[in-house]
Amino acid sequence: MGQHSIGVDKLGFDGLFLTEHHFDEWTVLPSPNIFLTALAMKTKRLRLGAGVHVLSIHSPIRLAEEAGMIDVLSNGRVEVGLGKGNFQFEWDRYTPPRSEADARFDENFALLMKALNETRFTFLGKWNRIAKPSTIYPKPLQNPLPIWIAGSSPDSVVKVGSLGQNLASAGIPDGGERFERYLEAAHKAGHQFSGANYMIVTSVIIAPTDQEARRLAERNREIMVDTFMRRDYKLDSPDFVNTLPFFSGALVGSPATVRDQLIFLLRDTRARRLIVNLRFRGIISEVSRQSQRLFATEIIPHLRHLPIQ
Repeated sequence: MGQHSIGVDKLGFDGLFLTEHHFDEWTVLPSPNIFLTALAMKTKRLRLGAGVHVLSIHSPIRLAEEAGMIDVLSNGRVEVGLGKGNFQFEWDRYTPPRSEADARFDENFALLMKALNETRFTFLGKWNRIAKPSTIYPKPLQNPLPIWIAGSSPDSVVKVGSLGQNLASAGIPDGGERFERYLEAAHKAGHQFSGANYMIVTSVIIAPTDQEARRLAERNREIMVDTFMRRDYKLDSPDFVNTLPFFSGALVGSPATVRDQLIFLLRDTRARRLIVNLRFRGIISEVSRQSQRLFATEIIPHLRHLPIQ
C-alpha cells in the first residue's frame, strides 16, 4: 500500500481519498485516519482525505482531534469527507439504529465544527454533552479545514449548500440540476460557491482498447455481484442497484473513450472536483496499476483545462 501511494503521488494525481467500511474482508479499512497518517509520512504532495467518515456513528471530538493531528503531520494536506453511511449490512451491526442517522449526523456535525473552529467551547446535545469550556489540540494548520459532505438526494444537496460546505455526490448525469440546487441553497445562506466546491465520484476501468476494458469490466462485475450477494443483498435492493456501478466500472473503455465520457460528465454535472475509483476486487493489482498509469498520462491533462463555472 505504501509503494502504491508513492506511485500515485509521482504519477501526478492530486489526492487520495479513502472510504470507511466495516464487518467484512472486502474493504479492509475500518479506520481511514490510521491509514491517512501512514500516507502523510510517505507522500509529499498528495491531498489526503476520507470519502467518507460515517459521522453518525463517530465521536465528533475524536474525529476533530485526529483531523488536526493528520493535518499537522501532513503539513496541511487533509480534507475531511463526511456522510451518514450507506450499506444496510453495516447499519444492521452499528449500535445506533439507522433511524437515528440523520439526527445524529446533524448533532455530531455541529459539535465537530465547534471543536475544529472554536476555543473554550461548550455543547449540550442529545448524545453529546461538554459542559466545561474545552479546546482540542492540535488545531489543523488549514483554516478553514476543507470539508466535503456526501449528498445526492434533493434534500441532502440543499442541506449541504445551506451549511456552507463542499458537496460530494454521485457521478450521474443530471444536466446540472444538483449543482443549481446546491448553489441556490448556498446563496440563500450567504455563501458564494462554484464548481470547485462540487465533487463527483465515479469508477473507471481503462485498458489499451475498448474491447479489453469491457472484458475486464464484465469479469469484475460478476465478482462484485457475488460479493454483494454474500453480504445478503437482494439483486433488486436499492443498496445493490445504486452502489454496484461504483464497484464494477461506471465508465469503461480505452483512454480516449473514458476521457470523452469524463469530459461529458464533468460538463453535464458542472462539478470541477473528481474522485475516480480505479481499484476493484475483481481486477488484479497489475491491471489496476495500468488503469492508473493510463488515467494519469492520457486523461488527467485533458481534464485540467475545463473551465470552472
